[in-house]
Amino acid sequence: MRVHSIVSNIAFQRRLTKSETKDVSRLHNEAQNILGHTGKNILILHDPCLPFVPEKDTGIGYLYSEEGLKYLRDMKTLLGINTLEVHPQGEYYIGKKRGFCCPYSGTALSLGSHLIPPAELTKSKYGSLLTDNEVQSIIDHNKAPNKDKILNWENIIKFDTQNEKMLKKAFERFKNLSESAPMKSEYKKFVSANNDWLEPIALYQQLLMKYKKTLKHWNVTDQNLYNPDYKLKEKDIRLKELLKNHAEDIEFYKFKEYLADKFLNEAKNELKKIGIAITGDQLIGFSEAEQFAFPKAFMKNKTIGWGLPALDYDTILDTNSPASKLLKRKTELFAGRYDGHIRFDVAWAYLTPAITDHKTGNVEHRVLNTDTLLKRIEETVKKVMGDNFNSKNLIYEFEAAPNDFPLNNVNRSFIQNRTKVYSMQYMDHDWGYLDGFASSQNFSKKYLIAGLGNQDVVPLKNFANIQNVDFSKLTKDESIKIISETFGGDIEILKTDNKKYDLFLDKYKTLWKKKKAQADILSKKYNIPLETLLNNPAEFAKVKAAEAFAGENSMFYFMDVLGRNKVFDAQELNGYENYRYRITNNYMSEYTNAVSKGFGINMFDIYEKRFRALGLDKHYPKLFKKIQKYKEIIKAPEPAKNRVNKYIAIAGCAILAAGLVISYTLMLQNKNQPASNSPAVNNAK
Repeated sequence: MRVHSIVSNIAFQRRLTKSETKDVSRLHNEAQNILGHTGKNILILHDPCLPFVPEKDTGIGYLYSEEGLKYLRDMKTLLGINTLEVHPQGEYYIGKKRGFCCPYSGTALSLGSHLIPPAELTKSKYGSLLTDNEVQSIIDHNKAPNKDKILNWENIIKFDTQNEKMLKKAFERFKNLSESAPMKSEYKKFVSANNDWLEPIALYQQLLMKYKKTLKHWNVTDQNLYNPDYKLKEKDIRLKELLKNHAEDIEFYKFKEYLADKFLNEAKNELKKIGIAITGDQLIGFSEAEQFAFPKAFMKNKTIGWGLPALDYDTILDTNSPASKLLKRKTELFAGRYDGHIRFDVAWAYLTPAITDHKTGNVEHRVLNTDTLLKRIEETVKKVMGDNFNSKNLIYEFEAAPNDFPLNNVNRSFIQNRTKVYSMQYMDHDWGYLDGFASSQNFSKKYLIAGLGNQDVVPLKNFANIQNVDFSKLTKDESIKIISETFGGDIEILKTDNKKYDLFLDKYKTLWKKKKAQADILSKKYNIPLETLLNNPAEFAKVKAAEAFAGENSMFYFMDVLGRNKVFDAQELNGYENYRYRITNNYMSEYTNAVSKGFGINMFDIYEKRFRALGLDKHYPKLFKKIQKYKEIIKAPEPAKNRVNKYIAIAGCAILAAGLVISYTLMLQNKNQPASNSPAVNNAK
């Protein structure tokens, strides 16, 4: 069994030597500079999905961990990345329906305890707050049947998890540390700087456990504990009483927030050492906990979409309004946590918010006709960063449907000199390649990040496999199978919801048109026959990846890097598995296998195609040959001779071990037999 275990985990890919790794690093820099790719090369990642050691698996991966940092060093080597963009890192909630757990519906101010790696708390530098056995107890509770592939949030973030219980033990030991301990002074400083949101959110969690229902079901006084307009004297008495009665739990919450912030900072510093800046994702929404803490900042019964509470857009342009102050506070926190590197989720909502009435479902497309909010955001970040402020590190999501955010002259003037992010999946004949898009929209490529996409689009592999399907000749079940394989999510929704079925059927047909239009243009640009791109998904995927690297900036989603077909965000079809797909510890083998089949992101294949398209292969022949060399190395399996040697070595060890066991057994048998039965005695006779 042990031998089988060893064999099954051997990764047979061709690994780079130390000298090759250094050579590759230089090659990335040289090739990217020649190609004019002098800006951001972004890997987008949901950090809980990071690799893990199976025998130490709590259910999630950690940004600050040996395995997580090793993976990112490998991605630096393979992809030449200089930026890691993480999804929002707030406190997450597990949906009651289908167990969906999405970071974009988490908290905007507080961080999640999933940033705290329990194993680190056993170390003296972190106060030896946990023992190895206590960490092991969290691991032992991770019993989900699919835990090696899917995040087990149920073992981490619920109030009654073993992870939570062990963090409480760590808190008890933390309280007993000497007051002169560095962590104690750090903690006090952290609480002093953040208590405006720490206290009310901590109290919200205590009341949530009491009521076991959402805010609107609480009694009126408890709903309005932080509402300055609620003048009843009973409110102040009630608030003081609750803060006193729950003082210990509130302090525990603050302790967890301190640790989450500390370990995020530790990870950020480690990434700096290897040349990777971390970009935080400032989600557009807020949580119900934040509504409770700052009720005057929000419109009543209105959302910004996706069921997320809408800031008060009636007063938000007034700097003294609660809405404006809360937006500023959120931005301050993100600027500090991520050193001024921020992606602004749904950034068009700061210009033309789509405000949905929660009761009627009606949508008002409010036109502010000003970029005042964006300027305030930038001023806030600049104040936090001082001389280290760089406006190019602020990335705005302006990509939206035309009815939400039309690219008219007014809006274009607002976003012209701000760094914008766009997915290239939606390109068609009008602007089917990066230069065409930039010129048609009058965008400077310096302020444009166009890449394969993030979690919002279908994986590159799925897009490349889309075909011209005549659905009229298929049964509904056959159609659902094709749609489900492309868009992922809960297939039962397609079976039971005809509107969703029709919606995704239209989406599939639209994406085929996009793919066909893109193939037409890319075939000319990269001198590849159109039929090849339409009929060979792997070739289409590779040329799409090359075009995603045609500007000064680029972005790749971690699922596309691994060549996966699982849909991370299935939009209206989201179910339990979405946002939960893990990177296994065997990611190098998975990556190499995907690249060898034409999927996965082979950066040297990208360089080769870009050099050919621009005629640079003739100008830099030596560099071009080196690019071609590493293109093959990255996707090559380990030489067969080495495989055989490994098998022989392992088999030899097994045979030797077996031989020793047999010899020892015979020896014991001989030792215990009577002398007259010994072959030597018999032969003597």
